[in-house]
Amino acid sequence: MVDALYEAHRAVRPGGTLIDLRPDSDHPPRVLRGRTPVGGLYERRDAIVDNHHSDRAVARVVREGLLKPLRSGHFWYALPRMDVLRLDDWLATSQRIGGYTRGTHAILRRDPSRPIVVRRALAYGIYERI
Repeated sequence: MVDALYEAHRAVRPGGTLIDLRPDSDHPPRVLRGRTPVGGLYERRDAIVDNHHSDRAVARVVREGLLKPLRSGHFWYALPRMDVLRLDDWLATSQRIGGYTRGTHAILRRDPSRPIVVRRALAYGIYERI
């Protein structure tokens, strides 16, 4: 991540803008039926560790004076609607999401044909190149 930030710093002109966008482990994925939250998903430990390493890499580049933070935060986006079987298949192949939080799968199995929406958070940082 640090190498990629140095490359980005070289590629952006002084005064230019760099946007860092990545999964946000501080806001775990939510599972909804319609607009009603019914449970959640948890991230794999190695994905959380990767995110923390990325946070430290960005902080290092800012500390070195290469980038000036302008704004940061997070936003939510929804994955395409799916049913329980499709969500199970997606979770089985995900390298980032580890599974359901306690009780979520049981709630979803009660009515397996109703569509499910998974909302995930992305963290963003907007930086000025120094």
